[in-house]
Amino acid sequence: MQIAVMNKTKKKIILSAVKLFNEVGFANARNQDIAEQAEISLSNFNYHFKTKKDLVLDVMTYMQEVLEEKVYGNKLLIQDGQGLEIAKSYYEFEEEFQFFYLDTNNIIQTYPELRKGLENQINESIQMIKNLNYMAVGKGLMKPEPVEMPGLYDQLAQQIWINNHFWFAQMKIRGLEGSVVIKGLEAGFGIIYPYLTEAGITSYRAFIDGVKEKQN
Repeated sequence: MQIAVMNKTKKKIILSAVKLFNEVGFANARNQDIAEQAEISLSNFNYHFKTKKDLVLDVMTYMQEVLEEKVYGNKLLIQDGQGLEIAKSYYEFEEEFQFFYLDTNNIIQTYPELRKGLENQINESIQMIKNLNYMAVGKGLMKPEPVEMPGLYDQLAQQIWINNHFWFAQMKIRGLEGSVVIKGLEAGFGIIYPYLTEAGITSYRAFIDGVKEKQN
């Protein structure tokens, strides 16, 4: 399923479902509510999606398409080692699909067939973070991994992923205000700061300042 080539009504239902999931929560959105959001009849909804499971699986596929297009699909950014641009895009992705980050475990428990795909995506994400970190070392933005602590940067990559994936959820749970993107980048800065060179610190601060200027 590719949303770009699906029929207009099915695409509208998926986009309406994402909007409603974000507004009222994944578990609270009924098929009837989604049909009303999409401005179609329930029978029309049922024609395209026999069950909520069918809809959720297509929503998840759509999410993966958007993730590949807006975050991990930008090969130029990855090849150029632009980790901060990728992180920024990821926080924006979280805002677009916030329901998933607020209810990940429940969704996976309800639809266990999604687990393997999510595990693969997580492993790919961590590997990409590792690669970007080592590219930053090569550019002189990060210090080389200490020889007395082999595997430290593997652990760092996992910690960065944890911060990125759960950042939106923890902001909501704690009632924190402000830009998810800026605060996420600042939190990431705090995690990676001890491993940055002076050039890396300067570069990271300049990037955050640039994002702030664009948002003001």
